[in-house]
Amino acid sequence: MNIDVGTVVRWNNFPLPKYGEEKKPRWFICIGFTGIFAQVAEVYFCTTTAQIDKFNSGGIREKRDHYIFQTNHPKYSMFDENCIIDFEEKPYVVTKNKLNYHQNDIEIRGELDEQTLRMIYNCILKSNRRLSLMEKRDIHDSYNKFGITGLKKPK
Repeated sequence: MNIDVGTVVRWNNFPLPKYGEEKKPRWFICIGFTGIFAQVAEVYFCTTTAQIDKFNSGGIREKRDHYIFQTNHPKYSMFDENCIIDFEEKPYVVTKNKLNYHQNDIEIRGELDEQTLRMIYNCILKSNRRLSLMEKRDIHDSYNKFGITGLKKPK
């Protein structure tokens, strides 16, 4: 499967649910790959949620750093409905083998623009996500390889 940094995918019947056993479609944004010395090739994916009410005033996630992708904006028309990326949620890490195995369930829906990708990177870097330094460096290196340079290097 050929994806790159910024690729937006809809993964039908996603096999790794976080909560419960229900397999449902999930929307993901590719934010990077493990380095060349990794024992297993993996992809870093941020997920989105359509549960916008949780981020509104009084919602259980109202204080979390997030960004809303509004489908009425031409840059985000690849999404089926308005959705949010929660910068406090740790990205999914999926092996390339699992990605290839499930490729019939994965629809490539579009690519995010450089400005949006820079914003996502900067929010990931400053967030309270439980990312290791190596994971942050993998993401930084992936952005550089994709041609998005000049980003602050994780330390």
